[in-house]
Amino acid sequence: MRYAATGLTLLLWPLAAWAQPSFDCAKAESSAEEAVCASPALSEMDVEVSRLFALALNGPNITPDGQDELRAYQRGWVKGRDECWKADDLGTCVRDEYAIRIDELRREYADARAEDGPSMGPYAYVCDGMDAPLSATFVNAGDPVVVLRWLENVRVLPIAMSGSGSRYASDDMVFWIKGSDATWTQDGTDHACQEDDIG
Repeated sequence: MRYAATGLTLLLWPLAAWAQPSFDCAKAESSAEEAVCASPALSEMDVEVSRLFALALNGPNITPDGQDELRAYQRGWVKGRDECWKADDLGTCVRDEYAIRIDELRREYADARAEDGPSMGPYAYVCDGMDAPLSATFVNAGDPVVVLRWLENVRVLPIAMSGSGSRYASDDMVFWIKGSDATWTQDGTDHACQEDDIG
């Protein structure tokens, strides 16, 4: 089950790893870090970013130059996350920054996908009426979300109530999965989607 990990999937993952974020909360330097320290859900996402970063950094497929580049991008990402103090909703901004970083690490570094954990994907979907594929990364650390990418767009949708399957929704977009099929509703238009075998 790659989406909305609940029950057995979460029980199999070591919950003790989610107790604290990857940094020392006594030395939190930004309102974003303070938000992470105050939220078990954000702490879990922080631990997952740290885990994926370590897998990518120490994996067999990265060069020394690649390691330097990854470290630089990670520092840049931390600076961007810390800019969330400017957002209307600090918690949502921080959550989205973590979700997008998880997606980036999984998309760009094969070694970050080398071990199972509380994030999965990205998976490719082919959707009716769309010229470009849709990419979905499922983040089950913290409160489950899906990161959707198409063309130059990226959106983070939180999990929502559903009678069947897994439904992720915001005010203007829904991604509803049932098995390998999905419905993606964007701008009031439903697109029937099928997971791509090569995704």
